[in-house]
Amino acid sequence: MERPSTIPVKYEVHPLSGIVIKTTVILPINSTALDVMKAAVDQDSSKYKFTATYYGSSLGFFIDAIGGVPAAPNSKFYWAFYHSEGSEEPKLSDIGVSSFSIPSSDYTIIMKYE
Repeated sequence: MERPSTIPVKYEVHPLSGIVIKTTVILPINSTALDVMKAAVDQDSSKYKFTATYYGSSLGFFIDAIGGVPAAPNSKFYWAFYHSEGSEEPKLSDIGVSSFSIPSSDYTIIMKYE
C-alpha cells in the first residue's frame, strides 16, 4: 500500500469566549503546526489570521495574536500550543509551532488562549 503524500489535519482555536473554531486542512506529511495555521488562514483569514514574532532558529515563532485576540503577557494570557493524535487527550507541546512536525493523519493542532 502506497503512503499518501498529503494528509488531513484538524485545527482548532480556543479563545476565551468559549466558542471553539474548527477546520480541517490538507497538507504534505511532516508539515509543521505553523503550516497548519497558515493553511487555515488561506481557508478563512477572518477566523484564523495570526501574527507571530520570530525569535531565531533555536526558539522559532511566538504567536502574538489569533483572530485579532492578542497575547497579553502582562496579564499572563498567551496562545498555548496543544496537539493530540486520534482520540487521545490534547497535550501541551514542549516545542513550538514551527518545530512540531505532523507525522500522520488523525492529528489535531489546538491553539488555546489561556
